[in-house]
Amino acid sequence: MAKKRKEEPEAEENSERWLLTYSDMITLLLALFIILYSMSTIDAKKVAQMAENFGVTMGTASSLSNAKGTGTGTGTGTGNGTGTGKQGSGKGTAVNEDALDEVYHILQDYVDKNNLDNSVGLVNSDTYVKIHLKDTLMFKPDSPTMLPSSEPILLEIEKAIAKVYDRVDYITISGHTADVGEHTVASDQVSWRLSTERAITVMNYFVSYGLQQDKLSIQGFAHFSPIASNHTPEGRAKNRRVEITIVKYPSNKNGTSSTAGNAVAPSSSSAASGASNGAVSNTGTSRAATSSAASASTGTSSTK
Repeated sequence: MAKKRKEEPEAEENSERWLLTYSDMITLLLALFIILYSMSTIDAKKVAQMAENFGVTMGTASSLSNAKGTGTGTGTGTGNGTGTGKQGSGKGTAVNEDALDEVYHILQDYVDKNNLDNSVGLVNSDTYVKIHLKDTLMFKPDSPTMLPSSEPILLEIEKAIAKVYDRVDYITISGHTADVGEHTVASDQVSWRLSTERAITVMNYFVSYGLQQDKLSIQGFAHFSPIASNHTPEGRAKNRRVEITIVKYPSNKNGTSSTAGNAVAPSSSSAASGASNGAVSNTGTSRAATSSAASASTGTSSTK
């Protein structure tokens, strides 16, 4: 009978192999949490710098960089453990309101308080504030003569502009008439002259109130820049107007205006073409003399 082979004993199974998998998992979790922590750490200096750059880009100062504060405190105590002290106080500089927003809010409050919504219109944008003045509020019919009742309104507008004058680039005063359907040379000359003389009249009032002249300009558009239809009385009433446009160029990263120097208001093609028909567009101190030079009348008269 063959001898039975001795069965070799089975090798004992390693019961600690799970430790290898467990240690790998712990190592990966540790690396994950380290990465998450590094991503969540905020650098205060970088946040302040980013806020400052964003404020300069938007044309307003950042409260993080402009806020300044000082404080002092003193205290004394007695032996029984009680004490008195002066609480520290701090002062901070507020962020300056944008020049265009400031003049817009001043004038809007004035319009609301005096119920002038139907006579004075205001438009606010990123680069300009436009003030619409209806001719029935400002002038006698077919005349550049100012109505006495309109002078207080002009004075309030001049005061608002004077507050932001050093922070804007230029102010344009433009006159407009309505198209009444008469397109003769004489009628068009009346329209050009009337629109320009009304702009000059408003400018002269501003100057007489004390407004500086180096950023002022005037334009006359006659009836070539309507904002409503000239086929209805309501539309023609809207087109008869004087507009005051206060322009401020956006600031660059250095906080200065993107356009150097005092800009001259751009003229439209209509205003440029009107030069041959008697329209006047001047800047600076030479405007005052233009008012008397342009006052000659033509033989045609109609409600412009």
